[in-house]
Amino acid sequence: MPVHATPRHIATHLAGKPAVRSLVFVLLLTSMLVLGCTAKPPQPAPSPTAAAEAPQQLPAPGTEVAATPAPATTDTQAAPAPAVLPTSAGTPVSEPPAVGEPNRILIPSIDLDAPIEDVGWTVVERGDRRYTEWETADNAAGRHINSARPGETGNVVLSGHHNTKGEVFRAISEMQVKVGDAIYLYDDEGQRFTYVVDEVTDPPLLEVGATEEQRIANARYILPTNDARVTLVTCWPYWTNTHRVIVVGKLAQ
Repeated sequence: MPVHATPRHIATHLAGKPAVRSLVFVLLLTSMLVLGCTAKPPQPAPSPTAAAEAPQQLPAPGTEVAATPAPATTDTQAAPAPAVLPTSAGTPVSEPPAVGEPNRILIPSIDLDAPIEDVGWTVVERGDRRYTEWETADNAAGRHINSARPGETGNVVLSGHHNTKGEVFRAISEMQVKVGDAIYLYDDEGQRFTYVVDEVTDPPLLEVGATEEQRIANARYILPTNDARVTLVTCWPYWTNTHRVIVVGKLAQ
């Protein structure tokens, strides 16, 4: 009757041969490791959550603006190139160094004297859609956090309530500010920067119910610029928020 060799028979037969015994032991151990190891399929890494960009529309309490997800290919990415408004012709303005953060706005012609606070935007989810909305400061003028600081080349964007929470920009909403009026911005270093009003939107700009083309045109007022200016934004009329009043002032030489 034939005898089938087993690992135990082989080990017993070669017990007196140290070199061969070591080789057999290694081979047996290797075979057990190979049979006992099963590679797990690679698991895909979770994609980072996409961040929403700043709203590209005018501040509008209660107005929904579709959020634009940022590409999630890398952890850090360059900001999109800003659209730049044309500057007015003339001698470049001479500006003091901008070293401080804005903390006060003063417009003597309308007796406006208010603090300035930085404001950002929030991402709101409704159903399966995401929206970004600008925040508006209470009892203060809100500086958009991605806008310039006083005295810098660029657009200092300030928004404010006209019929609630301090009504800081009520007189602006009533279009009491006129071309040629002075706007003073102060920073926390004690510097004062003088801007002169050169545009007031009259009639106010339709925002709620406006076409997408009109809203994009309106939003150009809050984009970065290559001149030094301040842009004030509030709602109109007093009993609702359907329109926007914009005041633009240029840094005085």
